[in-house]
Amino acid sequence: MQRRRIKPRIAKCKEKKYNYYNLPKTSVIIAFYNEAWSTLLRTVHSVLETSPDILLEEIILVDDYSDKDHLKEALENYLANLRKVRLIRANKREGLVRARLLGASVARGDVLTFLDCHCECHEEWLEPLLERIKEEPSAVVCPVIDVIDWNTFEFLGNAGEPQIGGFDWRLVFTWHVVPEREQQHRRSKTDVIRSPTMAGGLFAVNKNYFNYLGSYDTGMEVWGGENLEFSFRIWQCGGSLEIHPCSHVGHVFPKQAPYSRAKALANSVRAAEVWMDSYKELYYHRNPHARLEPYGDVTERKLLREKLKCKDFKWYLENIYPELHVPEDRPGFFGMLKNRGMLNYCFDYNPPSEHEITGHKVILYPCHGMGQNQFFEYTSHNEIRYNTRQPEVCAAVDPGTDFLKMYLCEDSIQNIPENQKFILREDGVLIHKQTQKCLQAESNVENGYPAPLLRPCSNSEYQKWFFIGRN
Repeated sequence: MQRRRIKPRIAKCKEKKYNYYNLPKTSVIIAFYNEAWSTLLRTVHSVLETSPDILLEEIILVDDYSDKDHLKEALENYLANLRKVRLIRANKREGLVRARLLGASVARGDVLTFLDCHCECHEEWLEPLLERIKEEPSAVVCPVIDVIDWNTFEFLGNAGEPQIGGFDWRLVFTWHVVPEREQQHRRSKTDVIRSPTMAGGLFAVNKNYFNYLGSYDTGMEVWGGENLEFSFRIWQCGGSLEIHPCSHVGHVFPKQAPYSRAKALANSVRAAEVWMDSYKELYYHRNPHARLEPYGDVTERKLLREKLKCKDFKWYLENIYPELHVPEDRPGFFGMLKNRGMLNYCFDYNPPSEHEITGHKVILYPCHGMGQNQFFEYTSHNEIRYNTRQPEVCAAVDPGTDFLKMYLCEDSIQNIPENQKFILREDGVLIHKQTQKCLQAESNVENGYPAPLLRPCSNSEYQKWFFIGRN
C-alpha cells in the first residue's frame, strides 16, 4: 500500500518527549459499513504502524452489517494475521452511533479513540491525545484533520494553524479560524486549542468520562447531528473539547458517505430539544419542517442533563462560542421576504458552495416555506441579513449597480457600511439608505430569474415587501 506525501508537523511538536509508561492505553474503535478494502485496511495498518505498542491496547473493527463479499470471510482471514485487531459484527444495521457504542462496550483500554474507516495516522498522532487526557480526564481531544484527496490519495492538509469547529443556526457543522481570544489563552503553539464543536469522526476520550457524560444518545439514528449534540454536552456539563495541534490524522472525504443522512434532521432536533433551551427557536425558524419531524423520546436525556447539573445554552454561547452572532428574530422582521406585486415570489440566496458564500446576487424565486436559502432577517441596525449559514452575510449594493449582492456582515454596529443599510417603511417599501432608491421586483433579469433591483421610489406594489407573518 503506497504512502503519499505527508505534510510536516509544527517544529515544536517534534521536540516533545513522551513518557510512554505514564500514559494510559487506548482502544481504537473503527466502525464501517461496506467500506472499500483498500481504505479500511489502510486505516488499520496506519494505526498499527504509527502507534507505540505499549499504548495501543487494541483496534476494534465494528462491521455495521455490511453486505459486500470482501468484508466477509476474506476480511476475517486477513485480520487473523494482525496482532491486536478484533472484528465484531452487528446483527443488524445499527448506524454509526450505535455501531461505535457496540465497539465501546467491549473495549479494554482506559481511553476510547474513535476513528473513521478511511484515515491515515501520522507519526506521533496518538501520544499527544493520551498525554492530554492523562493530564485532564474531562478533556475530549481531537486531532488536526488533514484532508486526503479522494482521487489521488495525496495529503492536502498543511502544518499551519489548525481550525476550530463551529455551527450555523441550521445546526450544520462549520470550520473557523482560531479566534484571537483563544490565541491569547494559549502559551505555546503546542498547547491544545479549545473548540466549540467537533467534526465528530475522530476524537479520544477517557472511557469512564465518556460513560459519565452519557456516551452517545442512542435515540439518534444512523448518522448526523451526533457531533454537535456531544459537543454541546461536553461543554455544558463541565468538560472541555479540544484540538491538539501536535496530533495529525489524514482523512479521506468520500464523494458519497456510506451512511445515509436521512435521519440527520431528527438527530438535530433531539440535540436542539435537550440542550439549546429557548435558542432552539432560532433553529426552527430556519428549518420550519424540523418542527414536524418525529424525534422520539428525550426524557432520559433531559434527566441526564439535570443529573449532571449542566449549564444552559446561554452560558455556552457567551463563554464558549461568543463569535457566533445570535439573531434578533424580531416578530414580523424575519422569515421569507415576499413581494406584494409579484405574487408568491421571495428573496432567495443560494451560493454555489459553503466556501463561496459571499459576492453572489440575490434573486426572487417562488416561496417554498422551507426556510434555508429563503430565510432573511431585517435587523434593528437596518441590515438585511442572511444568517442561515456561517459566516453571516448582509445585502449590499455595489457603487454604480442596481443589484443586491451578499457580503460579510460587520460584527461592530459602528462599522456597518452605508451600502448595507436599508430602511423598511411601515407600508413595506424597502429604501436603500445610501442611494435613496427603492427595491423593486423585476422579471427575468438574472439568468432568467426575477430579482430585486434599485429603482426610483414610487407607489408601486412591486416596491413593497413583507416578511411572512408581517401585516
